[in-house]
Amino acid sequence: MEGSYPSELAGLSHNLNLLIDQQRARQTRYKEALDDLAHSLKTPLAAMRASLAQPSELPATVSQQVRRMDDIVRHQLGRAGASGAHRFAPFLTLKPVASRICDTLTKVHGDKRLAFVMACPPELAWRLDEGDAFEMLGNLLDNAAKWARHEVGLRIWLDDAQSLCIHVTDDGPGFAEPQAKLARGVRLDEKVSGHGIGLAVVKDLVASYLGELKISNAPAGGAQVDIVLPRA
Repeated sequence: MEGSYPSELAGLSHNLNLLIDQQRARQTRYKEALDDLAHSLKTPLAAMRASLAQPSELPATVSQQVRRMDDIVRHQLGRAGASGAHRFAPFLTLKPVASRICDTLTKVHGDKRLAFVMACPPELAWRLDEGDAFEMLGNLLDNAAKWARHEVGLRIWLDDAQSLCIHVTDDGPGFAEPQAKLARGVRLDEKVSGHGIGLAVVKDLVASYLGELKISNAPAGGAQVDIVLPRA
């Protein structure tokens, strides 16, 4: 909606333009997700087809490739379904969401006896779709838990510009090449199932909220992921 409008309608036209932009972005994500899904599934399908000539290796190959295909499908569905509707989402209190995720991951990774250390003001709320919040925090914390030796850290706060800051750390080996890991199509490490897929989902979600994602190694060692989401 272009042109000049009376002050009473300026806010409405601005919000309608934002809604149109978000719908266009969602359509683009769906198209890209379908294209990437078709491309990504070719390799595991080819691997299973090749294993037909070696019956003794077929069960192991199928099991491995099915797991890989499951990761690929989950990633593309998560990416396509990211709402990114930050201006129109209701305010969501973040600490209960983070607490539920930490409680769940404590059970999932029970054999490692990890400590989840969380710092988040109980009243802190943000315009964030609840599904996006679970997807974003869940993937970050699950990735950290997979690599952590003893502890996973999460801190959520508002900075001086009133942007939402999310800081996740672990005490694992850290990233070998942090900047290379954010390249399109690059998995963080094939040795741990879902690690790169999870971060790719988070990257797409952060972009849909016009935010910034940075991965690095913490000064004390281990991996560090920082997210900054601007106020709508």
